[in-house]
Amino acid sequence: MPAPKVASVDFAPPADASSGESELTVAFEDGGGSTFTVATYDRAEAWMAKAKSKAWWSDPVLFVASLDRDTVRAAVEAMAAEMGGYWLRYYHRRKP
Repeated sequence: MPAPKVASVDFAPPADASSGESELTVAFEDGGGSTFTVATYDRAEAWMAKAKSKAWWSDPVLFVASLDRDTVRAAVEAMAAEMGGYWLRYYHRRKP
């Protein structure tokens, strides 16, 4: 299967770098897309502390070093290129 071509990457709502997390909407050129959480690597620890748990699980999360647009776009492009875009398609795929 050919890798999906990314048309756009948008934070929904706009990312607040101080929060360390945001929802991300990725649109593909074929009309499909994905919506998932993007977060800095320290968020898992914060989520466990909030839940007062020694473990944490959820829907898939894309972890990045920072929530700036360039870093997130590069991570999404890497996901699109890896394994024919398998993981990008897997993250809450929206149908065309």
